[in-house]
Amino acid sequence: MTDAWRTCVGTGRFDLALRQDYQESLALVQREIGFRHIRGHGLLSDGAGVYRPYEYQGVRQVRYAFTYVDQVIDAYLRLGIAPFLELGFMPSDLATGDQTVFWWRGNVTPPRSWREWADLVKATVAHLVDRYGIDQVRHWPIEVWNEPDLTQFWQGADQDAYHRMYEVTAYAIKEVDASLQVGGPAIAPGHDEWLERFA
Repeated sequence: MTDAWRTCVGTGRFDLALRQDYQESLALVQREIGFRHIRGHGLLSDGAGVYRPYEYQGVRQVRYAFTYVDQVIDAYLRLGIAPFLELGFMPSDLATGDQTVFWWRGNVTPPRSWREWADLVKATVAHLVDRYGIDQVRHWPIEVWNEPDLTQFWQGADQDAYHRMYEVTAYAIKEVDASLQVGGPAIAPGHDEWLERFA
C-alpha cells in the first residue's frame, strides 16, 4: 500500500472538534491531503461529558450523555473522515486516583469499578452502532487506551492493571457486536517488551 500514511491522522483532545475553527482547519487538511481516520485523546474524559453519575434516593446511578460525541463524529463524517476511537481517559468520577496528563487533566488511573467501566464502554459503543449503523462502525478501529507503557499515560505503567483494562474493555466491545475491531496496546516506540507478554 503506497499511501498507508493516509490511514490516520492524529489530533489533540477529542472535544476540540466542537470548535468551528478546528472544523474549518480539518476541512482544509481533508481537502488538501485527505486521511481516512482521525484519532484523538479524551473520548471518555470529562470534557466530552459522556459519564454522568448522580444520586437518586440515596442510590448511586449513572447516565450517559452523547451530545458532544455525536457532534464531533458528525463533523468528522461530513468531511469524509472516520473516527479512530481511542477509549480513554478515565472520567474523574470513575477514577481510582487523581494523576492526570496534559493541561486539560486527562485522568490516567484505572477505574474504581471494572463493572462501571465495562458498562461505560458498552453504552458508548452501542450508542455509536445505534446512531451510525454496524456496517459503518465495524470499520472504525477501536483502541484501548494510549501508551500505557508510559507512566505519564497510565499510572505506574502497570502492565497487570492494563491487561485487566484491556480484557474488560475488549469483552465489553465484543458484547455489542463481535465484528467490531479492537486493537492495542498502542505502546510508545522502544517498549516492545510489552508486546510478548500482552500476546
